[in-house]
Amino acid sequence: TLYSRLGGYDGIAKFVDTAFPRVAGHAQLRRLFQGHARDSQVRQRQLIVDALCQASGGPCAYTGRAMKPVHTGLGITSSDWTVFIGILGGALEELKVSAPDRREFLGLLERRFRPDVLESE
Repeated sequence: TLYSRLGGYDGIAKFVDTAFPRVAGHAQLRRLFQGHARDSQVRQRQLIVDALCQASGGPCAYTGRAMKPVHTGLGITSSDWTVFIGILGGALEELKVSAPDRREFLGLLERRFRPDVLESE
């Protein structure tokens, strides 16, 4: 499975810990992560790990809210998504995920999450 090829749970957790601080610190995207207490940030990280684990074919169960209502009102644009995917792709490359697996994973995110995350094109 893609889950296995990404390194299983530990590989996905390492990816999240590598990529998402960069996403949250990026000038264009940081507005989406401001104002969260440390406790909320820890819970958000775990939900992201679980969502990616489940989406890639792993044994995790995502127990968070649906993506659409979570992201409604944030004004996430296609430009934001492009920056986001660029950061994720760079983290996957840095973690030495193979090019075919990077393409498959980013394609999965595109199909599975983009429609519910973007608010405007």
